[in-house]
Amino acid sequence: MPVQLFTEADRARRNRFPEALTYEDLVTFFTLSERDLDSIPRYSAAHNRLGYALQLCILRFMGFVPDDLTSAPPAAVAFLA
Repeated sequence: MPVQLFTEADRARRNRFPEALTYEDLVTFFTLSERDLDSIPRYSAAHNRLGYALQLCILRFMGFVPDDLTSAPPAAVAFLA
């Protein structure tokens, strides 16, 4: 029988982006290295490349990628774009 560690409300709360990010967080977690840039598909559409970069950076920041990328903090999206 599977065991759930979090209630449904806890999972919903943890599966969201933070409300705001500090400038230090943006610089630390959302700056793309040369290796990061090399891993981004070159011939994809611009919005796909941005989504890939956002997932890569948010994985570093949070340790997972929330289900709804459209709720990403605008500051993070603007910093990556």
